[in-house]
Amino acid sequence: MSLAPNIIRYPTADEKEETAFYYRYEKEFPGVIGAIDGSHIRVDKPIEDPNSYINRKQYFSLHLQGVVNHNMKFIDVFVGYPGSVHDARLFRNSPIRNDLRELCGDNYYLLGDSAYPCLKQLIVPYRDNGHLTRAQRNFNQKLSSCRVVIENAFGCLKQRFRQLYHFKLRDIIRMVRIIHACCVLHNMANAREVEYFEAPMEDEYPDIEVQGQRIEQRINEIPRENETGIHIRDEICRQLNIQ
Repeated sequence: MSLAPNIIRYPTADEKEETAFYYRYEKEFPGVIGAIDGSHIRVDKPIEDPNSYINRKQYFSLHLQGVVNHNMKFIDVFVGYPGSVHDARLFRNSPIRNDLRELCGDNYYLLGDSAYPCLKQLIVPYRDNGHLTRAQRNFNQKLSSCRVVIENAFGCLKQRFRQLYHFKLRDIIRMVRIIHACCVLHNMANAREVEYFEAPMEDEYPDIEVQGQRIEQRINEIPRENETGIHIRDEICRQLNIQ
């Protein structure tokens, strides 16, 4: 793991420009240097506090938050919270939340889904209340097209290291270290190897031990951040609408 800080790291100025160039000219979305999301790593029922590991899809898991660039390479990972923790709370407690200004400055953004707050350096979709304008729907479609890279990266990670479909260990600390190591090795591997992978496995089925239990993520109890990026999102939406 001594390699980790050199393999999973924030991009240099040139690397940011390369990623932003890709999204600008391939996806018609300005200023993007990464996409953020969470993924659940299925685990056997933990010995201590098992209920906290039951996620919203009713199985035991560890939560992995990742940020990737346009090449599906991780520029940040944060792993170890139990599966019941909502994406918004995980993000708020992760180091990258406090590093957004340093990472993105005034010219760049990360893209997230609607689980995240809309911030100056983190742009998320408009919530679909049934009354979105055509421009807002267009914005959401383009953002989704850019953000799919993080979903693909998680899929690639699990196909490359198939034990991540269901970890059989009981030692949480050891599992966290191995998941982190898998992310490091993913960054070192050749992305073109994907064509040789076996077919993906289904890993989001409910666990028999927790079926019937109603353990919900209490999203409304998570304090909402002051969404400082709404005006920036509106301006990007306006720009995309006149292209």
